[in-house]
Amino acid sequence: MSVVRHILIADRDPQTLSQVSHALRAAGYATWEAQSGREALRFVQMEPPDLAVVSLVLPDIRGKDLARILETNGDKEPIRTIVVTGPGIAMEDCVLTEEHQERPIVRWAHIDEIVTMVNEVFDVSEGKDPERFAKTLTRGEVTIDPRSMTVDVEGTCVELTQKEFRFLQILAMNEERTCTRDELKRLVWGQDADVIGRTVDVLVSRLRSKLAEATGRELVSTVRGIGYRFTL
Repeated sequence: MSVVRHILIADRDPQTLSQVSHALRAAGYATWEAQSGREALRFVQMEPPDLAVVSLVLPDIRGKDLARILETNGDKEPIRTIVVTGPGIAMEDCVLTEEHQERPIVRWAHIDEIVTMVNEVFDVSEGKDPERFAKTLTRGEVTIDPRSMTVDVEGTCVELTQKEFRFLQILAMNEERTCTRDELKRLVWGQDADVIGRTVDVLVSRLRSKLAEATGRELVSTVRGIGYRFTL
């Protein structure tokens, strides 16, 4: 079973805070919600999160300043931080000061973009091991063999196309975490591929049909509005 990561979300807008928190929980994370910088810091004092997603605009402290506090964190372990802003914030407010040019401000328009950003921080499918995709993967009674491009489910073998196999392999690598559609497009089809919207849906439908016909299992669950996850 994968380790549950704890994400601290700081945003002044209760509706946005709730939406982001709901999406990240649906994606397999635990979340803490803070409506101000001070509230976020109280959470950190009690138990440091694995990652903080901080809005650029907070009622008491700028998101960039809160991020610097979290990433220095006194004599304790630094806390990785993503500073985000919605499309309603003027571009000049996203400009970095000279002494902090390394601080990116990420503008998002749809909630799954935040999930993708968080996933990328913990993404095990893009680890440093170049042989990762060549290794046989076992999840419960499911064995995924990249040499034969097959999936064995309780002794029943299912042959898949290259992209079907890669899609299922990436989900299994990330275990109980949800992978977003954008993330899967990049990892399955490639960074520069022009993948139209229905392409992912067609692949998932075909993959599920093959698995269900051979084993009665699907192994791929849809997380509405977010993406897909591996299910034993």
